[in-house]
Amino acid sequence: MSMHGPPPRMRHHRLGALVAALGLLATVVALSVPLASHAAGRETATSCGNRSQERAFTSYVPALRTYDDAIGDSANAPDFCASELVTNDSRVIEMGIHAHNRSGFVAGDSYTVFLDTDQNAATGGGGVGAEYQIVFAGSTGELEQWNGTVFDPSTAVSIPVLWVPGYGPLLVYLRSQIGNAAGFNFVLVSANGADSDRAPDTGSWSYTVQPFSLKVRSLSVGVARAGKAFTARAVVLRSDFNDPLDEGKITCAAKLAGHGLAGKGKFSKGGVLCTWRVPAAAHGKRLTGTVSVAFQGARAARAFSARVR
Repeated sequence: MSMHGPPPRMRHHRLGALVAALGLLATVVALSVPLASHAAGRETATSCGNRSQERAFTSYVPALRTYDDAIGDSANAPDFCASELVTNDSRVIEMGIHAHNRSGFVAGDSYTVFLDTDQNAATGGGGVGAEYQIVFAGSTGELEQWNGTVFDPSTAVSIPVLWVPGYGPLLVYLRSQIGNAAGFNFVLVSANGADSDRAPDTGSWSYTVQPFSLKVRSLSVGVARAGKAFTARAVVLRSDFNDPLDEGKITCAAKLAGHGLAGKGKFSKGGVLCTWRVPAAAHGKRLTGTVSVAFQGARAARAFSARVR
């Protein structure tokens, strides 16, 4: 595998674009398919709501992982490259496949994702112990389950596939559709006629599903002045993309000398912004509060304290 690639800034920009596309595709899945109620590795690129349901302060572990494959070994088939991507938000699994020698779906190409959900290569099919396979050649894939003999077409479930220019296919499927697996080993295979590529070249890659969680990365507060607006700004990370959260329910709670003070919250410039109006007669009083946000059953919060000038 080559250790050469684009500079870090370019890598981050490309990964950000993939994350955005995966988020869009996940939204499509969430809107079109009823979700079940239970429901970063190194890149070495080559040239190519409800409070009662909130998992409050869940330990934050980024779910995003990337995987690399060497290029130049596929002949005329799609050639897997660096930055294959997998992430999850507890309910859906999202995967990105980097086909560096393709700019879109090509007639004759096919892609297969083998998923070994019991992580036992001695059971399952596809020659890799897979309990499920996803097969696609265009914008719709079929997810099928191994029945002990074959991947059974009667179990097929359609899943959407999106092509991202300069990268390759992105696909999203419900975790419940693969038995709510806590993790899986996986292998990618492409083919065009007699030519093919496999990633990784030997063995399989492993992925562990992480519970969706949020984390306050930073909190900055303004100066509390009597008769003026007071602001607190938090940057909250979401574990599926390890990027700043820009949606959810914001709560801006504050007290001035022990009495409640109403606040307003919004998402602004990659952060959570809370604003309160400090009464004119508040000189010298203590202002305390919390900025919190809840999204997809997870919650993160950070407290602050300031003396009013």
